[in-house]
Amino acid sequence: MAFPRLGRYWLCFVLSLFLVTGCHHFWNPSYSSLAETKPPVMNLALLPEQSLVPLIQPGPWSDITGLIGYGDRLWFANSVAFTNHNSADIYSYAPDTGQTYYEQHLFSQSVGQPLVAGGLLYWPFEDPRFSADLGEYMVTNGTDWQWHILPTGEAFHIHTMMEHAGVLFAGTGAWAGRLQRSQDNGKTWEVVYEHPTPNQQVSRITELAVLNEQLYMGVTALQEDGIKLLRWQSEKARPVANWPKGKRVSDLTPYDGWLYGVNLNPDDSIVVWRTQDDQVERIAALEGYRIRALAAGPDALWAISVHEGGGFLWQSPDGVTWTVAHQFEGMRPSDVAIYRGDVYVGARGADDQGVLLGPETSGGTVSPLSQQPLPLQTAQLSPQELQSQLQQLDQVIAMGGSYANGNSQATLASALTPLALSGMAEVGEALSQRLDRSPPQATATLFDDVVSEPAKDVLQWYLLWAIGLNGHGQVPVELLSAPWTTPSNSREKYWQPAPAVAWAVAQMGQADDETIAALINRLSFAADPLWLKGDIVGALSRLTGEKFGYDEGAWQTWWTQRAIAATRTASSMNEPVVLKNWFDGQKASVEIAANADSLGPDYRAP
Repeated sequence: MAFPRLGRYWLCFVLSLFLVTGCHHFWNPSYSSLAETKPPVMNLALLPEQSLVPLIQPGPWSDITGLIGYGDRLWFANSVAFTNHNSADIYSYAPDTGQTYYEQHLFSQSVGQPLVAGGLLYWPFEDPRFSADLGEYMVTNGTDWQWHILPTGEAFHIHTMMEHAGVLFAGTGAWAGRLQRSQDNGKTWEVVYEHPTPNQQVSRITELAVLNEQLYMGVTALQEDGIKLLRWQSEKARPVANWPKGKRVSDLTPYDGWLYGVNLNPDDSIVVWRTQDDQVERIAALEGYRIRALAAGPDALWAISVHEGGGFLWQSPDGVTWTVAHQFEGMRPSDVAIYRGDVYVGARGADDQGVLLGPETSGGTVSPLSQQPLPLQTAQLSPQELQSQLQQLDQVIAMGGSYANGNSQATLASALTPLALSGMAEVGEALSQRLDRSPPQATATLFDDVVSEPAKDVLQWYLLWAIGLNGHGQVPVELLSAPWTTPSNSREKYWQPAPAVAWAVAQMGQADDETIAALINRLSFAADPLWLKGDIVGALSRLTGEKFGYDEGAWQTWWTQRAIAATRTASSMNEPVVLKNWFDGQKASVEIAANADSLGPDYRAP
């Protein structure tokens, strides 16, 4: 019997709460008590003094995850990682200078496990906010960024990415977990494995790792108790013999010829295991501790665990004997990485802000980053194909069934995907012209009939998704001016256009003065949730190259000074200038007027 739509949706939603940030960062609010666990072996001298100290609290969000070394910097994500929340900002930390850089805002609810491959850094969208039922990720060469999708195979999440034998792999989640593969650096993708998932159940591929030239997958399927560690071999996925049964395998980490993983047992206890070929061993020293993450260094394996009030950093030279090297008090570790031979930890601080910990003085060296070209994900359309695709799109837009079928997000995204991936300027123009279309009915239903939203908002939302992917077009900045009125919901999914507008103009490079002014103006909307300000900050950073982060005052000062400089230039050319009211209200006018005496007789207050 088919599982009812409503039940399927809520089953997936409950699992998503369990799997936040790709499962390996799972946070159990019922922390284990140290009183209930055997005392650990402790040797705090394993880490020299000042080798693990707070380095930076970069932004407003509570968690630091996704730690990964790339070039001469350690990169990480700042987000609210353990619940549905529209936050995901990428930063980098330079150990040589102690400087932290705001790099990129992601239109995602937190991040999956990042990957360095082929000289590029990949950031999976753990839960893409466009909700187009397709996986999304961004890739950077350290300077430039590109937004990509997995155009085939239903995917609500990309939990993890991995490179193996020159091929990219992505582990995704929807109703069924899938392994996708790209043999051309992400230009095209194909589904190569779908996890057998009984009706009324959900599965996801949440971990990928390579050991001895073989690819391994960690599966999450909470309602089945089979083996969740699979080996990809000869185009087939097979369970690793002798690995214990359970609900999921997380934190796959190769070290010294073994592959380590955290197994969630059928009784919800957590045990670390390791495998070498078909040999499997249980790591008894870590039993009773809630292991959050593992990281391999050149001569030791490291782990972090959490408990009520804090956590431990563990070290092992052989993977079997474990010693506590650091105790966290008043903060909760969320991720660990080894970079240039040093230990770095991301944590939630006592003030509920994310904090990066690491050595006060860095060691080791890295080779300079050789900048690599980014792979374009485009498939141009012939004139006949373009005409046909636009006609099909217009039919979809005009049909009431497109909005009443319970999954309008999938219907619209499917019609838009070939156009979005064309990379053609004329397509961007055609899509932009359709932003003012009125659907034939007032509401649209999404997510298997669970969500109902204004149909025009939904149509604009997915047109903006396609325009941003295409990289061309012109978005009316008036769409940024509507006040935020949508009540908060547990999914943190919204379709009012302002967030999508900010993302689309950033992807297109729509950096004219009118657009920048509208974005600056939006920062002053007091009723906007902080995550929406994050969307605006991300767009401004991408379009201007300025890295003020969430410092609204710095953005306003910068824009005011730019306006003053432009006025002075025009004044020296004897051209009268009328400045726009850059901000909501009169604040900007007052600030600019205060400088009017130095601007000359041609200055006119807005």
